[in-house]
Amino acid sequence: MMAGTDASAAPRKESTVPYRIRKKDTGPQDALRRIACEQIDRALAELDDPGLDTATRVHQVRKRCKKTRGLLRLVRPAFANYAAENAALRDIGRGLSGLRDASTLVETCDRVAAELDPASVAAYAPIRARLVLDAKRVAWDDQTADRLQSARAALTFLRGRAAGWTLDDDGFRPLRKGMARTYDRARRTMDAAWRTPTEQTLHDWRKWVKYHRSHCRLLAPTHPEMMSPRLDALDQLSDLLGRHHDACVLEERLEPADDFGSDTDVAGFAALVRAHRMTLEEEAFALGRLILAEETKPLAKRLRRYWKAWRKGRSNDAGLLPGA
Repeated sequence: MMAGTDASAAPRKESTVPYRIRKKDTGPQDALRRIACEQIDRALAELDDPGLDTATRVHQVRKRCKKTRGLLRLVRPAFANYAAENAALRDIGRGLSGLRDASTLVETCDRVAAELDPASVAAYAPIRARLVLDAKRVAWDDQTADRLQSARAALTFLRGRAAGWTLDDDGFRPLRKGMARTYDRARRTMDAAWRTPTEQTLHDWRKWVKYHRSHCRLLAPTHPEMMSPRLDALDQLSDLLGRHHDACVLEERLEPADDFGSDTDVAGFAALVRAHRMTLEEEAFALGRLILAEETKPLAKRLRRYWKAWRKGRSNDAGLLPGA
């Protein structure tokens, strides 16, 4: 480096990481159309990718639908078509949910088994074998191909509409309101789950945590140094709650003991799944109380300050954050 040269003064290129609002977007409406079309295009490409197995394609499409729903919820206060388009995305995801659940049960079984000593794993091999068989049957089912084709057709129609979506207000106000509403719901559902920790209350909490994570990811370029650690923590919390949900589904699936082997082995494995679920629950509450400790209004005001400074060029918007 030449003497007297300040590297920090060099112009920094804006991040091109997907699922981010960019400074080159003329406003939230422009960002809405661009990001939605990017996510739908990725979903369509993954549906047609011969290198992906069925479970992976289903997972990717469902993920794209959820991320696009998170985007819509951020702009909801100014998006008149929110209800119809959110329902369209929800229906696409639901149409593939059974396909995803079958493969997820095998993954959850493996996570629980990984906590055991090798000698104990053998006793539960018939359980895993049955789950693998169920997953293969779903993947090979003729209805699976039909559902994937239906998802593709629905996404193609949605792509055409997304390119013309309009907002009633193209400023930051609807984004602030959308973020605040979602964050407030995440805090309230956490409190409800803490008071009454059931599968449903924790599932509700997980849903709103994931929406808040989506909003933080979309707004991350406004202040990467502050938003990146928050995103890391939200990723961790979302993962804990997701694995908790998967454990609940597996525990419920294990109830008909005659499908999996001896009653004793199935009951023993179900107890292990339950203990695994309780550990995840404790970790999620410990982390959630930290991430969601800030009151809603101060958070919304802080994000508004980030946005204004960023749009005026007084904030570093070049940080690259993970998560396409």
